[in-house]
Amino acid sequence: MNKKLLTKIHLWLSLPLGIFVIIICLSGATLVFKHEIRSALGMPTVVAPHGHQQRTGHDWAASFSSKKPNHGIMNTADKQILPHGTTTQRDFFSYVTRFHTSLMLGTVGKRLITLVTLLFVVVLVSGMLVCWPRSHAQWLRCFKVECHRGKRRLFYDLHVSLGFIVVLWLLLLSVTGLAFGFHLLPKGSAAIQVFHALHVGKWGGLFTKIITFIVCLIGASLPVTGYYLYWKKHSSHR
Repeated sequence: MNKKLLTKIHLWLSLPLGIFVIIICLSGATLVFKHEIRSALGMPTVVAPHGHQQRTGHDWAASFSSKKPNHGIMNTADKQILPHGTTTQRDFFSYVTRFHTSLMLGTVGKRLITLVTLLFVVVLVSGMLVCWPRSHAQWLRCFKVECHRGKRRLFYDLHVSLGFIVVLWLLLLSVTGLAFGFHLLPKGSAAIQVFHALHVGKWGGLFTKIITFIVCLIGASLPVTGYYLYWKKHSSHR
C-alpha cells in the first residue's frame, strides 16, 4: 500500500471520527484516577445492584473495586447487603463511564463507540505508516517539536511527533477497549481483570496510570491539531 493511499485513508477516516476520539479520550482521562479521587473525597465506591452485574466493558469493574470485608449496610431499594464504603447510587464518574462506553445512548451507543474505536485503530496504523522514519535523521525529527517556525509548523509537529510518541500506547488502549466492545473475554474471567488493568493503566501502578492519563490527553489533542492542519491547508487554497 503506497503512502498516498495511506494518507487518504488516514485523512478521510479522521475527519468524521475526530470529534468522537476527543470525547472518548477526554472521558477516558477523567476515569483514570476515579478511585483515587473518590477515596480522597470520601466518596463511596459505586457497585451495580445485585443481579444486574454486567461484566462486559467497564460495568464489570465495580464488583472488583472494593477490597473491604462484606460488613455493610442494607440497600433499601432491593434488600441487598452492600459492602462497607459502597453504594448503588450513581455519581459523577458513573455517568462519565456511561458516556465513555456508550455516549449514554445504550446499546446503539456501545456499538457506535466500538465501531469508532475499530476505525481509530486503522487511523493510528495508517498515520504511523505514513510518518514512519526512513533514516536516522528522520527518527530524530520524529521526537522534535519546533516552536519558532510559525503556528502551522508547530501544529504539524504536535500532530506528527506527539502522535508518533503515543501511538503504541493508544493502540493498547484501543485494542483492550475492542475486547470489551466485541465481548471477546469470558464473563468473570481473570482475562477481564487483566484487560481492564491494561485499559485503565493500572497494570504498573501509579506510574502507568499517569502515563495513561497523559496519553489520553494527547490522544484528544490529535484531532484538534489535525482539524487545524486540514483547515489551514484548504483555506490557503481559496
